[in-house]
Amino acid sequence: MKKVLLPIISGLLIDIIDFATFGPLGLYGGFVLGAAATYFLCMLQRVPQRQSIYLAIAAGLYCMTPLTEFIPLGTALGAYLAWRSASE
Repeated sequence: MKKVLLPIISGLLIDIIDFATFGPLGLYGGFVLGAAATYFLCMLQRVPQRQSIYLAIAAGLYCMTPLTEFIPLGTALGAYLAWRSASE
């Protein structure tokens, strides 16, 4: 159960950070908050360090980019990864 729910919850948290960094705050703090949270979540899930860094950079850019606040990309990606791991 943990293997399925953790990626979905992680994606949801990244989407919440993206939504919370709406407007000018996102341009300045979105990258730092999104990258730090993603790296921490990756370490909780024991993702290899190199892959964690790449994911953290991608999530930081996602949280920093304007007009992505209402796109649940993190949750969708987490759901896809959970579905893929459950089917293995």
